Amino acid sequence: MTGNTEKKLTAAEIATRMTPTHLESVTTESLKEEVEKAMEAPSPEDQAKEPSKDPRARNPYTFQFSWADSRGKKWEGTFTTHYPTPLDLLRAGTMQSRLLGGAPKESLDALTDEIAFIVARLTFSLDDKPEWFKDPLSIVDGVPLLQAVYSEVLGFEQFFREHGSVAGSGGKKPGNA
Repeated sequence: MTGNTEKKLTAAEIATRMTPTHLESVTTESLKEEVEKAMEAPSPEDQAKEPSKDPRARNPYTFQFSWADSRGKKWEGTFTTHYPTPLDLLRAGTMQSRLLGGAPKESLDALTDEIAFIVARLTFSLDDKPEWFKDPLSIVDGVPLLQAVYSEVLGFEQFFREHGSVAGSGGKKPGNA
């Protein structure tokens, strides 16, 4: 016989341990308040960063680009982009359609549609670009490069949408009256 030194619990002790005391004061209203409060409060990471000091909070935005392709060629340069206006988006959509020859989206593979989308968006978003990017459709094996440049532009647009201000707007976010 092995020496089991564990104390046997009484029925009352078991009942006490099995009682879900962590749920006793929970109501849907208190949970709602708790969730709303948590969603309103900025995270500690967000509190540490002041968005207005980030260069992406300004329109236009200039960034240094440095990227190496799969063969080790380094692509470097300075780009300036701006937050697109509805007219920029309309023009980019029209250009995308023209690049695709008016073919229905359903008849295209995803990569072809993505290339046309990226080229059209960059055409109407970039205000300044390096000489090597003047004709992005002619860059040999340029799809990953296009995607990398667009990723930078998209990152700016997403940040600016949340934190940016337009010069002369009195600090209002884009899209707000």
